[in-house]
Amino acid sequence: MYGPKGYCNVSEPDWAPTMCSPDDLGGKFCDEPVEAFCPGACSGHGFCDLGFCRCYEGYYGHDCARRKAGLPLQPSDIEQRAWLSFHVREPPAALEPPPKPTRKRPLIYVYDLDPLYNARLLQYRIVQTWCTHRHYHTGNTSTWSATFYGLEAALHEHLLISEHRTFDPEEADYFYVPFYGACMIYPVAGWADYPWFWTPGGPRVMQVINMIREIVEWIDKQYPFWKRRGGRDHIWLFTHDEGSCWAPSVIKDSVWLTHWGRLDPEHTSNTAFVGDNYTHHGHAQDMVNWKQPEGYIKYIKGHPCYDPQKDLVVPNFKSPPHYLRSPLQSTPSKPRDIFFFFKGDVGKHRLPHYSRGIRQKIYKMAIEQDWANTQQSLIGDGGNVHGDYSDLLSRSQFCLVAPGDGWSPRLEDAVLHGCIPVIIADRVHAVFESVLDIDSFAVRVAEADVPRVMEILRAVSDIKIRMKQSRLGQVWHRYRYGALPGLRSDLLKNMELNQREPMLAEAANNTPRWKVSLPRPFKGDPGVDDAFGTIIQWLHSRIAYTRG
Repeated sequence: MYGPKGYCNVSEPDWAPTMCSPDDLGGKFCDEPVEAFCPGACSGHGFCDLGFCRCYEGYYGHDCARRKAGLPLQPSDIEQRAWLSFHVREPPAALEPPPKPTRKRPLIYVYDLDPLYNARLLQYRIVQTWCTHRHYHTGNTSTWSATFYGLEAALHEHLLISEHRTFDPEEADYFYVPFYGACMIYPVAGWADYPWFWTPGGPRVMQVINMIREIVEWIDKQYPFWKRRGGRDHIWLFTHDEGSCWAPSVIKDSVWLTHWGRLDPEHTSNTAFVGDNYTHHGHAQDMVNWKQPEGYIKYIKGHPCYDPQKDLVVPNFKSPPHYLRSPLQSTPSKPRDIFFFFKGDVGKHRLPHYSRGIRQKIYKMAIEQDWANTQQSLIGDGGNVHGDYSDLLSRSQFCLVAPGDGWSPRLEDAVLHGCIPVIIADRVHAVFESVLDIDSFAVRVAEADVPRVMEILRAVSDIKIRMKQSRLGQVWHRYRYGALPGLRSDLLKNMELNQREPMLAEAANNTPRWKVSLPRPFKGDPGVDDAFGTIIQWLHSRIAYTRG
C-alpha cells in the first residue's frame, strides 16, 4: 500500500482508499492537502504542521492551549471543522472561568517538552499511520491506525483534553512526560537519518535511553519539580516490546505505565529482534562516542522491568474496528464453538527464544495432534487459521496469551471478545493485575506445563468456565479506550448497528437465558470506566505513595 515518501501505490483499485506517506497529503496521487495529526488538534488555537502545532497569535504551548497573560480568550476553531470536533475538544483547563481547585483528582500537569522529544519525531516518521492512534486522509476523513505503539499519542491526547489536566504545576498531583520513545525506536531510528541520541546507528533502545536521560536534564533546568520529590510524582509511558526493562535508572523512582509486567529483579533482554537487545554487550562496546565512552548499559542497571508497588501494566490501544464482532460492541453472543484459539506469529521464521519458545511448542502440538479436528481448536498463523479475527475470537472459549518479543496484546484481544485468557508467562504481571483479580477470569499455565496445556484446559469444569465468562463481562470494558470523543462516537454507532444484526439478534432473543453464551452483549456507555478511566482511578489511589 505504501510507496516511497511522497508517492502512493496507484496500483490499488480505484475504490480503495489510497494512503499517502506524508501526513498532510491525500488523494490518489498524494497531491491533496489534508489535516495532519497533532495531539489535541492544537486546541483549535493553531494549525498542525506535521505533528508540530504552530500557534495563533497570543497562544503558546505544545497544543496551543495556553494564552499569554492579559490577552482575552479567543474562540477555538475546533467546532468550525467537523473532522476535528469529532475527535477532540478544547481542554477544560483552557476555558473561562478557570476550573475550581475542588474538581476531581488527580490533577496532572502535562509538560511542554522540547519538540525534539515528540513533535519532531512525528515529523520524521515515514508513513502517517505509524506512531499515532489516528490519522486523516482524503477529504479529511479519519481512520484509526493499527500500530502496536499508538498509545503514546492516544494517552497524550487523552490527558491534553481531560478534565484532570491542570495548567498550574503547584496544584498538580502528577507530572506527565510525553516523550515518544516507541516512535523513536520505530520508525524514526530505523528509517530516518536524524535525530539521534547521541550518536548515529547502534541499538535502537540506546537512542531512547539517552533521550530520556537528556529529557530529565531538560526538565531539571526548566522546572523545580523533578528534584522536589526525586521524580516520584512523574509519569512515563513505555509501549515498546520490552516495556521499561531498559529505562535509565535516573527515573527508577518515577511512575511507569508499561505494557510489559516482567517481574525479574535481575533481567536480560529476551527479544528475538537483535537490534533491540538492551543487554547485548557487543552493542554496548561498539557504541562509544565522545559523550558516552563507557557505553550505555551501566545507565540501565539496578531496577526491575516493572515494580507493582509504583508501576501499572496498562492495555495496548485497540481501535473499535479491531474488536468489531465482539459482544463488547453489542454483537449478539455467539456459541463458543472454538475450544482453544490463537492466530498470529507462531515463530516459524524466528529465533528459538522468541516467545520463550511457548508459541512454537503449542503450534507444534496443534499440528502433530491435529487439534483442529480432535480438539475443535485453532492454533497457527494466517496460513493455518482463516477467517475474520474478531469473529473467531468472539466464538472462542479459551485464548492463548503468550509473550512475543516481550509483551503481547493477546490478553486484550481475548478479554475484549469475552474469551477466557490462557496466560503462559512465568514471573510476569498481566494487564491491570495490580488492580483486578485476573485469576477470576483467566487460566494460568506454568511454562513448564506447556506440554499439558490441553489436559489442563479440558479439566476446567463447565461451572468454572461460566463463572470466568461472567466475570469477564464485569471487567472487559476496562481493557478498551473509549473515552476520547471520536472513540466513544464510533463505539456507540457500532453498538447500534450490531444490535440490529438480524439473524444473530433473533437467535439470541429466542434462546433461553441459561443457554446464552457469555459474556452477554455490553449495554453500557463505552466512555465510562474504560482503560483511561481505570488508569486515572489507579493514579488517584497512589497519590499518597508519591509523597512518601
